[in-house]
Amino acid sequence: MNKNFQWTRARAAGLAGLAALSLAACGGGGGGGSSFVPFSGPAAANPGNNNTDTPAVALQPLAGGAQYSGTASFGDTVSITLDQPAAGKLTLRFVDSRFGLAGALTASYATQPDGSLLAGNFAVLAGSGVPDALAAALPKLALRFQLDGSLLSGSLAQVPNLKAADGSVLQGEIAASNQGVADVATLAGVYSFIKLTAGYNAKGVQQGAPASAFGQLNLKADGTVRACLGGAYADNCADAHTGKLAAEADQKTYPGALALTLDGQRIGRVMVNAQSGAATLLADEFSTAADGSFRTGTWVLQNAALALPATALDGEWLCSQPELGATTGTATGRTQRNFVSVGASLLQTDTIDTDVALSANAAIGGAATSATAGVNGLVAGQWADTRKAARLLLPVGKQTAYFIGTGASTGAAAASNISGVCRALPVQPVLTTYAAAPAKDTAVMTIRIGDAHPTQPAIGYDQVYYKQARYRNTANGSTEWKKEFGDYCEAAGLTDSKNGSVIAGTSKLTDPSTFTCSGKTVDATVLKSAVVGPRGVLYLTDGHHTLTSFWDAPDGGGAEVKVPVVMKGNFMDQNNATFWRGMRARKTTWLKLPDGRAITPADLPQQLGLNNGLQDDPYRALLYFTRDLGYAQPANSTEFLEFYWSEWLKAAPQNVDLSAYTLTDAASYLQAIGTASGLMNRADPNTIIGSSGLTATLMGQLTKAYDPVALAALNTGVDQPKPGKLAYALSYRASLAKK
Repeated sequence: MNKNFQWTRARAAGLAGLAALSLAACGGGGGGGSSFVPFSGPAAANPGNNNTDTPAVALQPLAGGAQYSGTASFGDTVSITLDQPAAGKLTLRFVDSRFGLAGALTASYATQPDGSLLAGNFAVLAGSGVPDALAAALPKLALRFQLDGSLLSGSLAQVPNLKAADGSVLQGEIAASNQGVADVATLAGVYSFIKLTAGYNAKGVQQGAPASAFGQLNLKADGTVRACLGGAYADNCADAHTGKLAAEADQKTYPGALALTLDGQRIGRVMVNAQSGAATLLADEFSTAADGSFRTGTWVLQNAALALPATALDGEWLCSQPELGATTGTATGRTQRNFVSVGASLLQTDTIDTDVALSANAAIGGAATSATAGVNGLVAGQWADTRKAARLLLPVGKQTAYFIGTGASTGAAAASNISGVCRALPVQPVLTTYAAAPAKDTAVMTIRIGDAHPTQPAIGYDQVYYKQARYRNTANGSTEWKKEFGDYCEAAGLTDSKNGSVIAGTSKLTDPSTFTCSGKTVDATVLKSAVVGPRGVLYLTDGHHTLTSFWDAPDGGGAEVKVPVVMKGNFMDQNNATFWRGMRARKTTWLKLPDGRAITPADLPQQLGLNNGLQDDPYRALLYFTRDLGYAQPANSTEFLEFYWSEWLKAAPQNVDLSAYTLTDAASYLQAIGTASGLMNRADPNTIIGSSGLTATLMGQLTKAYDPVALAALNTGVDQPKPGKLAYALSYRASLAKK
């Protein structure tokens, strides 16, 4: 793909007017994902019309408003009511569950910088019948969603599987509607579909890997349907299944819902989303075998009357899918989000370096290396190196696309079939503030720290706490507080602040004219670094702790502080995927959480500061205190040096486990620092440290055993003229605990 891809999206005008069906569908208790399996009967909590000869029931659809009724793709019917019980809150109700879920939860929700809506602070709605095990799991529950007209779509994660009761958790796409139809006849047409199903035993434990399939379905005005698997619709297709779509019997509990039957048996419950002449059907489908085993899954169907243009998906997307374990390939119950860029018939993602070649109005699945043409409305994606199936995408509405495919790149032994949903990102205006930054790492530019986006998810809070305590130390006439301005001068490439120029109550970091730095020439080698990303967004690649310390500083701190940095590249003309691929290749981003779990660029916080999303990494703080004991900062050191050392300390045979220490107790903390420093001192100088690719020598290793006196000095009391760094950090942490 052209690296100068210019962020345009040729949205096909016909997409918005196409009708679509979205079924969160499940196969049967037996059989594979490529066949329909009969439904043995409605669930106990789900009375419905299981007889295709029952007289018609009048539909009573939702007609707009705050309530959305739909599905969770792991097999449950849910409803979400926005701004209830109060503005800025929502109510999530488990209407009918296969996994023991019940009752209603409330949560706060707010718009995020990427345009999605994020729910948090879940609580039990009193008297709604929420099981205790679900209530206990609420701190981990995650719901992120978006609105596309009257369609609500998103991902629900970390939901406990109460039926299995084995600690397993569920993740699924949410698809819900607040606008139905009164007549099935309005849905008539031929539809392309994708589907994914997974099987569970009678105890609710998943059995085997999910299975995927595609095809086309013909829905007539009288509600009769005929589905063809594996290719385009034809009246005489080989793998055909016929049935009916009619009103669900219980319109009070499931307003506007339909019952779908195939091959004479009920397949599931379907909700309708209608907007601007288009329609989306959302189905909670469940089928079971005599032994109690069952299958659940997801279908999405799109009107296939018009062919898609080759540019239908061009643009920038944010896609969500189940996170898969790196070694097992099985779902973790969490949601993974990726930036996806589409252009020139290629799809690129931020964390997989292999491109996906796209073919409009075609389909592909399984191990096939050639796409099936003539399937309008689908976009087939194949890994560019092997031509095997990678993604099968189905655009729905104005800014939504569903997909099925493999969860990892080619060559991954544990790749698994997945389904997901993508949201088109609006084209953002170009930020011109840093547009003049050169493409090479030679220029110094002054940045506003509020503009800088982190390229790592966490910092060592205790390092910043040390700074904050010192910046506030005015006890007994101490001048330690002036270190705030000395640090600023050092970060600006100058020597230090002239203490006599720093005046209490007058000197402010936001106004460098209120104090004076020593030195006349800026030393660019000590400056922090940044790059310019797509659309002119500024990303900090070094200096997260220093600039966060300035953000939270007591004398003029905050987003408006400005500091000079070395600009290490200007990539403003790249798309999202190309940019983040480059950041990973240059090792100028750190995509791991404190627990070692990998994340994607979409999970990075949006701002610096202790209260803006950066997590606390105690190992990163530990490494700060081992400086000049176990290692010394090398000249021209690599970004994220301390994170690499942390990786090494946590790995075998070092096996440093901070949970064995009490990091609020100075003696225990000092023991941890000493242990880590000693391991660093004794390491083979040729040892590769973590995933850095660099030896211990190049990473600043000090081979001489650390001085116990220097270690003890870290805890010199805060009441002394020169308190220790650890003593400062622990005193500040303790002061926060009292607030």
